[in-house]
Amino acid sequence: MIKQCILSASALLVGVFSSSLLAHEGHEHDSVVAQLQVTNAQVREFLPATKASVGYFSIENHSNVPATLTRATIDGLGRVEIHEHVHADGMMKMQKVESLLIKAHQQLDFKPGSYHLMVFEPQEPLKVGQERKLTLYFEDGNRVFTNAKVVSLASQAEPVKASKDHSHH
Repeated sequence: MIKQCILSASALLVGVFSSSLLAHEGHEHDSVVAQLQVTNAQVREFLPATKASVGYFSIENHSNVPATLTRATIDGLGRVEIHEHVHADGMMKMQKVESLLIKAHQQLDFKPGSYHLMVFEPQEPLKVGQERKLTLYFEDGNRVFTNAKVVSLASQAEPVKASKDHSHH
């Protein structure tokens, strides 16, 4: 009987201790993504006879640990790729990026001549003024959601007054 009580008490302590560790790890894990802020998200409408367009936004990592962006999706678009412009052999060229490290306390701007989203395969026309859900996926499995405003080529040079609202999973 005493042996059974000791085993039960030991099992209970192990269960409580491991639950506390898991809860703490989960809290730490969630706090990183909760500190990623996306602003000024926009996607340019597709121009006539084009098969691709572009998206821009700013992301700021307010946490003490880096976050690695691995992919993005935008509602109504079949494919979204992360790209960058690089200088090579005296020329500017664009290349796909498989992952992008956002250092602790760093802001990255996806903008012309730098990082940007290449968007393809619209499932329906993008209309200026619409908002489309942008989802950013991170290496640790977390996601950040925001709305990207559809803009015209002419207005794209102007800063977008997008909502700073974003949510996490």
